[in-house]
Amino acid sequence: MTGALTILLLACSPRGGLDTSTTSTATVPRGDCNPVEDSGCMLPFPSDFYMEDDPGTGTGLRVHFGPSSLPMNIDDVQMAPDFWNELDGFSTLGELLAHLPGATLDGVIGWQDLGAYADADARTVVVDTQTGERAVHWVERDVFSDDPDRELLVLRPAAPLKHATRYVVGIRGLVDSDGALVDAPQGFAALRDGTATDDPDLERQRDHYETVVFPTLEAAGFVQLAWSFTTTSKDGSLGRALWMRDDALAWAADQGMSYTIDSLAETDCTTGANIGRDITGTVAVPLYLESAEPGSLLTRDADGWPYRNGTVDVPFTARVPCSVIAAAAPAPILQFGHSLLASQSEVGGSNIGEIANQTGAVLLAVDWWGMSEQDRKAVALMVVNQTDQFSMIPERLMQSFVNAQIAARTLDGPMGSDPAFSVDGQTLIDPDQTWFYGVSQGGILGGGFGAYSRDITRLVLAVPGTPFTLLLARSSGFAPFLIILQTMFEDPADVSVIIGLMQSVWDPGEAAGYARFMTQEPLDALTADKQVLLLAGLGDGLVTDLGAHIMARSYGATLIAPTVQDVYGVQSAKPPFTGSAFMEEDWGVEDPVEAVPAEGDVEVHNVVPWTDAAMALVEHWLVTGEAITTCKGVCDPD
Repeated sequence: MTGALTILLLACSPRGGLDTSTTSTATVPRGDCNPVEDSGCMLPFPSDFYMEDDPGTGTGLRVHFGPSSLPMNIDDVQMAPDFWNELDGFSTLGELLAHLPGATLDGVIGWQDLGAYADADARTVVVDTQTGERAVHWVERDVFSDDPDRELLVLRPAAPLKHATRYVVGIRGLVDSDGALVDAPQGFAALRDGTATDDPDLERQRDHYETVVFPTLEAAGFVQLAWSFTTTSKDGSLGRALWMRDDALAWAADQGMSYTIDSLAETDCTTGANIGRDITGTVAVPLYLESAEPGSLLTRDADGWPYRNGTVDVPFTARVPCSVIAAAAPAPILQFGHSLLASQSEVGGSNIGEIANQTGAVLLAVDWWGMSEQDRKAVALMVVNQTDQFSMIPERLMQSFVNAQIAARTLDGPMGSDPAFSVDGQTLIDPDQTWFYGVSQGGILGGGFGAYSRDITRLVLAVPGTPFTLLLARSSGFAPFLIILQTMFEDPADVSVIIGLMQSVWDPGEAAGYARFMTQEPLDALTADKQVLLLAGLGDGLVTDLGAHIMARSYGATLIAPTVQDVYGVQSAKPPFTGSAFMEEDWGVEDPVEAVPAEGDVEVHNVVPWTDAAMALVEHWLVTGEAITTCKGVCDPD
């Protein structure tokens, strides 16, 4: 890797040889703002400046934002750092933010040319300090206002970084609109050039730069900006979610699972219907939230760990296809994940009913607590009044993962013997086969729940993506929430930082935190192996297909040929083949170059999962695990 790092060997003025600082840092408490960049308290982000030693964590470190580190809104309400300070590092798919006023995007790595990250003259690098390997990424801007002076540079990992790993970011050679090199921030320049300062928060970083940051880059005299950050450990990110799952399953085995059937509606299958029985009811689930109401947070003991807070009756919807009733034999469970801020009622749609009937699987759905219809008001109020309470979204999602896991176990356990799920005393539930189908938000969250589930073996993620913070920047669905953030935080740079902050606490409630554990690495010894089928469309204005590309790289999915475009880091093959697969459709809409919320309709998003070709592929793949050719040539309207 030494040769790769020589991209940072272009000569310029060398650093000073000795520490020329004039200020002792031994007795001076660390400040709340990082002086490496003088244009924003939190910049560059994320940074090891905000880490402190903690031998009890997976990284040996803990995030330690100060009481005034995070942005303050227009009502002078300071965001509190409490939830972030529970972490032992930062997201493995989080965005990396910097501010170099006047810098253009000339010559940077774009999402259209990801292979340039390995070029000798790449203007940005993200380097693993342990191995010297570079991480694939691209560079863009957050275009959240009409003030270009406050737009941040965003480096986006194009595949998940390693957990519990320190990375160094280096930026060089960025120019302004006249082609002149932009200046380095004064604080960084002092560290780079060995210039004495009276700032204790710069001086306390000098040794770290000399022993970690600059040696990783091999030379830094010309670098415009460099810093290091540490990713969270697996346990630091997912530990509570996985403990909740395992505790709930142990509770279910010890206490016994219980349920109610509230309604059963039957349809005459001789009429050509797909679904013969629609069933609603509740399952008893251990509660790990302070309450079951929207806006609630996890319980926390003295060590910050969740604990059971009684039980809650979680509503479910199940649908038994006519094909299953006719076969009168055990059938797989097909869990369903609903779309953005919607509800389990979407499982009543005709298309998913057809898939269930064709595959001979019993549908099961619960709400995504945290991002369901019932959470809309609480989410909006949080964005306006208490942005630092954002953790209520991922923490309720962690509870929803428990709800979905226990609901499936209850159905393939005692509920499977109920007359509602039987024919002549024969259960219609196969306890050894559980699949998942998620659409839109259901595909995003399903990338987390599917990896987390002990039982699911095959997942269809339709128009999905990860991480959420990448999707937000380009989604028409985010526009209303962006307007609220822009209203409450006048500095566009603060809006960018807040979105960046979200990802680290969001990880255990969405696909990003589990990306490495779906197929690359085992989550644990008891979780089933997975296969994933991805369905996406170019130019999707609600969930950008760039997020599906990250999933495909993370899951080792094979792109079905002939392809509508090449996807960096994703192999293609002509069917038939088995294993994880990726179908991408082209409906004549181009992906936007800039990271701005899409305008206009979202027809691509709405049509991709339900084309004849997609439906035929899903129905065959779920049953067999085999990808087949269902398009005549490339997958497009023609």
